[in-house]
Amino acid sequence: MQKITKIRGVKGAASWCALSAVCYLAALALTETIVSFFMGLRVEGATLTAPVGFSQTEVGLLTTLSSTAAILIPIFLLLRLTRLRADDLRLLWPMPWSPLFCLSLFLGVANAANLFGSLLARLIGTAGGSIALPAGGSALLVSFLNLCLVPALLEEIFFRGALQGLLRPCGSAAAIFGPALLFALLHLDLAQGITAFVCGVFLGWLTERTGSILPGMLLHLINNTIAFSVAYLQLYASREVALGVELFVLLFFPLFALWMLWHAVRQGFHFSDGLRPGVDAWDVFSSPLYTVAVLLLAASCVQQSQIL
Repeated sequence: MQKITKIRGVKGAASWCALSAVCYLAALALTETIVSFFMGLRVEGATLTAPVGFSQTEVGLLTTLSSTAAILIPIFLLLRLTRLRADDLRLLWPMPWSPLFCLSLFLGVANAANLFGSLLARLIGTAGGSIALPAGGSALLVSFLNLCLVPALLEEIFFRGALQGLLRPCGSAAAIFGPALLFALLHLDLAQGITAFVCGVFLGWLTERTGSILPGMLLHLINNTIAFSVAYLQLYASREVALGVELFVLLFFPLFALWMLWHAVRQGFHFSDGLRPGVDAWDVFSSPLYTVAVLLLAASCVQQSQIL
């Protein structure tokens, strides 16, 4: 009977997670439309995709405003319509943890996934271009805000806070896996999706272990900053310097993470320590809404990759 109750619980929670993912996409489209409308009032024909008459700094700030609102809307709705409460977001001081060890492992798995995703994307012919970054000034600062700081804060609140909080009563496995898969698919890109899934699983595990999303925010910010720096060097540094830094990041961190993990396992480290028992991770697919959302997002991801 207990197993049946948990299955029913994970079905409902996974359904709300799926609806939240769809709500996020709808809110993003809505906020971008509203922002573009007001841009058009200032400069005729201007939109976020064609920002005629707007500086890079202004466009960056407007993009940040749009993406911030798009994440806050589904979080607000979940807090009002579901059993989710502010405490479930885990905006708490973390229990004792090992920042250096966790950062090493996180950067290791993130860059191993980056390498695998990039190779796979090139193999199937869907490799995208580099990120367009300003050379400097306020526009570069706003780009950092938009690409590094805001995602690190808000994505952790949404995925590891709200969605993981909904699934947490069903056990750590479902709470980690369910939001991580949606997190990956919402990137709508094959290579980025692979990295996002691996990172989402790790950050979800870290949230369960520490009882807080704050460590995940820090690690997310550091990883984004490294990727931002590599993208900047690819645009403005010499080819040799950019390639050297990129290879160092892609190869050093995974190897160093393996070395750190080997030492930790020898000292009795287990990933399962501190996790909640519950349903299997795959039980999130007991929700038809979750399954449909995953299939639709996967199809959009494939279509977007083919366009690129």
